[in-house]
Amino acid sequence: MYNGIDAVEVDVQPIRNYNPAKIVYFISFLLLVGFCILNMFVGVVVENFHKCRAEQEREEKEMRLAECARKLEAKRRRMLKIPYYVHFGLWRRRLHRICTSKYFDLIVATIIILNVVTMSLEFYLMPPALNIVLDYCNYTFTVVFIIEAISKTIALGPLRYLKDRWNQIDIAIVILSISGIIVEKMNNGHILPINPT
Repeated sequence: MYNGIDAVEVDVQPIRNYNPAKIVYFISFLLLVGFCILNMFVGVVVENFHKCRAEQEREEKEMRLAECARKLEAKRRRMLKIPYYVHFGLWRRRLHRICTSKYFDLIVATIIILNVVTMSLEFYLMPPALNIVLDYCNYTFTVVFIIEAISKTIALGPLRYLKDRWNQIDIAIVILSISGIIVEKMNNGHILPINPT
């Protein structure tokens, strides 16, 4: 721009600030070419972005509708499917309803927490009375866990009961509790030289 303002004619020495009106040409050229081209470029990019976003939203909507249709179809199939416990007897259905209720699980969780609390009460050189009370608490909790495992096995059936991982853990805990009581009684009878519990 400064060279253009200083220019006089062809093969003539430039004169400083010879034609300041040329500033309008250079500024308008920069504004029109630079900003307009940049704006057109940005406009094309934004327009393509909006097209892509609209297409993506359309695809996502189609996917959501397909997913919703699939869930509805699965729900309809589940509703049409006859529950496995329909052929159970009346008493077994009642037991099934009890064993699958959330209150049953809450009661069992409360008993587990009480069992953990009683297990944490043991300490070195306990009074014999507290030791007897904790032993009876352990027996009571073990019996409750055995009753829970047996009732769930009857209510659900052995295969369905053992299919669930939590029930596998429950049955393992029951077996370990029973074996722990047996080993402890053997140790109290001084059958074993060490306490394996």
